Amino acid sequence: MINKKKIMTSQQSNDKTIFYYPEEPDLETIQKTVEGYFAVVPLLDNKMMYVNEEGALKNLPVNQEASEIAGFKIYGKVLIIGKTKL
Repeated sequence: MINKKKIMTSQQSNDKTIFYYPEEPDLETIQKTVEGYFAVVPLLDNKMMYVNEEGALKNLPVNQEASEIAGFKIYGKVLIIGKTKL
């Protein structure tokens, strides 16, 4: 018998760690997404990454994908704000 596992993308999974918005959402949405107070990290592509400012202190998990984008360790869920080039 073959074990069939459903493969989930980050879009389908409840484990999604990066949320993209074309424009800045309201304060409540940002804080709810990053699970607390936030800091803004400017990115090289003129986008902004919103991160939990106490992520390391709160022992949030390292967000590998966001860390690769930022170039240093990022903890927890993040928002990235900015229009995507087509």
